[in-house]
Amino acid sequence: MDAFFASVEQVRNPALRGKPIAVTGAGERTVILTASYEARAFGVRTGMRVPEAFRKCPQLIRVPANNAAYVAACNRTMEILRRYTPEVEVFSIDEAFLDITGSLSLFKGAERIGRLIKAEIQKELGLACSVGIAPNKLMAKLASGLQKPNGLTLLKPALIPALLEEIPIEALCGIGPKLKLKLNSMGIKMCGELGRMPVSTLRGAFGIWGSGFQ
Repeated sequence: MDAFFASVEQVRNPALRGKPIAVTGAGERTVILTASYEARAFGVRTGMRVPEAFRKCPQLIRVPANNAAYVAACNRTMEILRRYTPEVEVFSIDEAFLDITGSLSLFKGAERIGRLIKAEIQKELGLACSVGIAPNKLMAKLASGLQKPNGLTLLKPALIPALLEEIPIEALCGIGPKLKLKLNSMGIKMCGELGRMPVSTLRGAFGIWGSGFQ
């Protein structure tokens, strides 16, 4: 889902649409949970402290989080996804993986399934989402972020190696700042470089977990 909490708030209160808003906790020392794309244009980011966010965007509208509304929107979204396959893995409150192997012929292809899902979520919830279609979950997750917001990206297997040469390793799910620094220290900055690194080298640096990089 795109800017999920903020988008839900803009649906609940149409006066907030098109404005820079940030969903936060109730306390004064809280952080930004989600910012609308209007706020992100000013540099407001998830995890940023509220005073810093206001320095970047003085006109920022702060909206207290409404967890019940987000759970309700999540549940309705997952209901829509299950119309296309029973194989739905909920990854977080605003994200899921779908195995559509058994649904391809029924719905006439993966890209059509993605477009139908996007259209139904928009129609029934008023929310936008970005869809990534790929041979596995890691690549689908990567694809979903390539054309945000409201995007749809289909990664065909033959195109993936060339794409990974241009993608920094931190774009991969699971590679945070500390792991990025460790990999950078080994001369690995791009996903293609990671793919070419010998498994024995990765195992030496990260133990058995290192095998999972390839």
